[in-house]
Amino acid sequence: MGIVGRVRRGAEAGAIAAAGVAVSFFVLDLIRLQPMGTLGTLSGAVFGPGGFQPFEVEVTNLSGVIGGLSTAFRIVTFTIVHFLAFALVGVFASLLFDWKHGAGLKPLVVVAVLCTLAFSATVAGSGSVVALESLGPVAVMGVNLFAALLLVGYLRLAAMPEPEDPPPT
Repeated sequence: MGIVGRVRRGAEAGAIAAAGVAVSFFVLDLIRLQPMGTLGTLSGAVFGPGGFQPFEVEVTNLSGVIGGLSTAFRIVTFTIVHFLAFALVGVFASLLFDWKHGAGLKPLVVVAVLCTLAFSATVAGSGSVVALESLGPVAVMGVNLFAALLLVGYLRLAAMPEPEDPPPT
């Protein structure tokens, strides 16, 4: 596989890991009986105290519509940055390690650290490191370890040779 193929596979793996992070936090919120709690915490980093309240967006006047569009823009921007950060981790991991011969513990640890850095940079770039503290370091590390497992697993599967067709009978 050439460099372009490895970059493409890495970006795909990063997108899967980013989606895994989002879904994991949603599941953790359900377990904690706080649906959308992480969204509220992270949106507090983006939108200030109180976070994003979707039912409080007023669309009866021009300033309310502009405020709603601004909010939508921030959410889309945050999501894009989140996926791009993880795509970069995937590309870096794809180019750095040889996935054809298996991945040991070292690549997994490196990818887990990179996933944690990508998530932390995304949240910090949105305006608040306090959001990371409120999520809890154990949850952040656990979810990013899961993301690393997804990313490494995808890269390992993508590097496996295609099965040969059985001979015709």
